[in-house]
Amino acid sequence: MPNSPKSSQLRFINVTNGVTPRRWLALANPPLSKVLDEHIGRTWRTDLSQLDELKQHIDYPMVNQAVRQAKFENKQRLASYIAQQLNVVVNPKALFDVQIKRIHEYKRQLMNVLHVITPL
Repeated sequence: MPNSPKSSQLRFINVTNGVTPRRWLALANPPLSKVLDEHIGRTWRTDLSQLDELKQHIDYPMVNQAVRQAKFENKQRLASYIAQQLNVVVNPKALFDVQIKRIHEYKRQLMNVLHVITPL
């Protein structure tokens, strides 16, 4: 059968940047990983679909507070890094908007916005 997985195995190769979302979350965001471990268990680390279990906790103030605290801790870490690397003090309670990829030419609207907010 031409559409079977066996025949397409040789034609398609999945290539990623080498980091699974669950591994990235566990390593890059320890505070949030800890919240997830406490409220839905550690199974999400090997089965990302387990994150759906978090929906059952959406109305629990304790869980929401823990997630907010984890986010704030990360913002504090980023503010500290910015202060060390750039000698710029930022308020961790401020709204952060981060561009982490190259800005391609076809994204002219974004480039125009960056031009508008850049000091003369």
